[in-house]
Amino acid sequence: MSAVAVVGLGLSLGACSGGTEPAAEPTASGTSSPTMSPSPAELSPEDKAIEQAEPLVSAYFQMKDEALQDPAAFKHQWFGKVAIGTAENDLKRLHGAAGEQGLHQIGATEIASVEADKVDLAFKPEVTPPEIPYVDFNVCYDVTDLDTIDKAGESIIPADRNDRGVMRVGVANYEYPDGPWLVAYTEYQKDKSC
Repeated sequence: MSAVAVVGLGLSLGACSGGTEPAAEPTASGTSSPTMSPSPAELSPEDKAIEQAEPLVSAYFQMKDEALQDPAAFKHQWFGKVAIGTAENDLKRLHGAAGEQGLHQIGATEIASVEADKVDLAFKPEVTPPEIPYVDFNVCYDVTDLDTIDKAGESIIPADRNDRGVMRVGVANYEYPDGPWLVAYTEYQKDKSC
């Protein structure tokens, strides 16, 4: 696979949009006596980890999108705000290659779904290899509205590209429980569809 094709693949799987949870419905009270609402159930450590880690999936893709839409204006140091390890290194390589080849992205990836697949909260940084808490997500993405353009203004995306696919995204916390959750690894799931 040529370097342009690899960069094109990376650029064609750029950004995403995330959703927000709906606000709680207001309650109407026609009485003057105070009403007690039940307190929400305490989240399990695993559910809390999912809640904290999931926004990083969207943040990762949004930053990737920004970097590839205008490689010259983007500073690769910014990737450290959302990624670490191999995920950060992959973004830096992709961003550098796009800039060197004069490629840029138009449009964005839409995320169809994000589902937590596995949670492991073991934290043993002193063992070899270290055990770091992580949440694995399966992300269904759609790149229908995304294109990658070369210096001549021509698309480098093949006509037979699959517009939907699945990516595994691992979000880890190297300073658990108080440290930041960051995307640590990503993997395209070529054998899966959504």
